[in-house]
Amino acid sequence: MGVTIHDVAKAAGTSVSTVSKVINGYYSISDETAARVRQVMKDLNYTPSTSAQNFAKGTTRCVVMLADLSPGTAFRNPHLFEIVSGLEESLRARGYRLILRGADTTTAYAAAEEIISRRSADAIAVHVSVMTHPLSALLTNPRFPHIVLGMPNFETQVCWIDNNNVYSGTVAASYLLSMGFRRIAFVGGQYYDLGSAHRLQGLRQGLHVAGVTLEEQYIWLGESTREDGYRMTKQLLGERSLPEAVVCANNYIALGCVAAIQEQGLNIPRDIGVLAFDDYPFSQFTEPKLTVVNIDVRDLGNQAGRFLTDIIRHPNKQVQTYVTTSILMERQSIFRR
Repeated sequence: MGVTIHDVAKAAGTSVSTVSKVINGYYSISDETAARVRQVMKDLNYTPSTSAQNFAKGTTRCVVMLADLSPGTAFRNPHLFEIVSGLEESLRARGYRLILRGADTTTAYAAAEEIISRRSADAIAVHVSVMTHPLSALLTNPRFPHIVLGMPNFETQVCWIDNNNVYSGTVAASYLLSMGFRRIAFVGGQYYDLGSAHRLQGLRQGLHVAGVTLEEQYIWLGESTREDGYRMTKQLLGERSLPEAVVCANNYIALGCVAAIQEQGLNIPRDIGVLAFDDYPFSQFTEPKLTVVNIDVRDLGNQAGRFLTDIIRHPNKQVQTYVTTSILMERQSIFRR
């Protein structure tokens, strides 16, 4: 049987509570007594139980992340793994464990309620895809340490962090203008797809600053799928005057866009350029490979972990912020005009 805290107390000539206070760094113990207890612990090769220390301090040193983990998630949400990896890396560096728990919009509330009522974690991270109004109310009243990965598409007081997709749109505009493009089209998701809507907003702003207008007939919005990307691009190519370049809100739309352009016998990039957002999962598998404005989502997770540990220490801290980590990756789908 291993050495116990009772063995340490007996050898040091103190009570168990005194040894516990030394282990947990309480200042009420004299330096002489604390030094004696530490020496005995060293002599007996006693290692305190981390879980016991955490229990004494009223902490679990654990964060639970709620996210959609249903079959096919890796294809529907290719960024999730990188976000989780960045979050785990950041939390681990600060002494916390990350537990990943599957949920959806119908089960996330119950999962969070259980965690909060049992205090089985010090904080909750929520992927925005499972965020709901009831869950928002649960996290904010009374406030429980949390961070939502992605900006919710409704007004809320929850703490959230997201990529600055507006800024990414301005990066796309600046690059296309520098390459000589003026007649530019956008193929993206519906108005409720905030990532797409913000990228469109940034593209408009970037062009406007340069005195270039994004014409309404060149803006096509639908579902963020390959099928709708193909359909919308086919309709776009029916315009009397073709755009010089098409900006696609994501890789799925870009797949359909490339297929529609090539089906019309047009060459990318000679006849029309294509620029997309995000490097994964398909941008390097098209022919030609796509020039993209990439988002460092691992850094998003990393920064979320830093914010979350601050929130754990200061539960009333409010965080609603964007991080800007957009990187332009030039490939063969755009060339200078």
